[in-house]
Amino acid sequence: MQFKKRLTFLFLFFMIGTGVAWAGERGYQLVTGRDGKLCEKILEAFREDVDDRGWLRYQHEIFRQITWKPVELKGQGPKTRHCSSLDRTLVDLDNDGQLDLVVKTTFCMKGAPSDSLYVFPADNSVLDQVSWQDLSPLLATNDKFERTGGTYPLTSLPMKDGTPALTTLFTLHPFMLDGVTYVSLTDARREWVVVAKYLRGERFEDLCYLRLAGR
Repeated sequence: MQFKKRLTFLFLFFMIGTGVAWAGERGYQLVTGRDGKLCEKILEAFREDVDDRGWLRYQHEIFRQITWKPVELKGQGPKTRHCSSLDRTLVDLDNDGQLDLVVKTTFCMKGAPSDSLYVFPADNSVLDQVSWQDLSPLLATNDKFERTGGTYPLTSLPMKDGTPALTTLFTLHPFMLDGVTYVSLTDARREWVVVAKYLRGERFEDLCYLRLAGR
C-alpha cells in the first residue's frame, strides 16, 4: 500500500513538474531589447495573452486601451470584411503629446489578410475624401506602415544568429503601456514579434524582439 502511494505521489509530481515546464515554454521569449525592464514587462503581458498555439490573441488590457471604430466608405465595397476592412482611432501614436488619426486597413494578398497603418492629424478630413473606388487620398500620406508583399528586417537590435525579417503579410496592433504608445508587429508565420515606437514617416524604433518558443 505504501509503495502504491509513493508511486502515485511520484507520478503526480512528475506530471505537475512537466506541466509547469511546458507552460513556461509557451508563447514568446525575449531575444534582445533596447530596454530590458520594459521588454520584460511587455513580455509578461504578452504571455498572459497567448492562445493554445502560443500566439497572441490581442485581448489583453494593453491592447483594449485603444478603441477602433469601423470606417464606412462611400461606394460599393467588397462583401467580405475579413479581406476588406478599414478601422480608425484617435491615439497619440508617436508620443508627441498630440492625438493622431490612425487608420488601419486590412486587405488580402492571395486570400490571406495583411495590415497597414496610415497616420494623419486628428482633425484631418481624409476619410471624407476616400471611397471604395478611390483610396488614393488615404494611401498618399507619408506617415504610414505599408509593407504588404515586402519585408521588415530585424536589424535595429543586435542578435547573435542571422538577421531575420518579417515578410509579405503583416499583423499590426498599436497598444498602450504606462501611458506610452507602442506597436506590435508580426507576420503570417508569427515566429517573431517586434515591439516598436512609431517615429513618423515610415520609420519605427525597434525596442524588443520576441520569438515564439520552440522555434
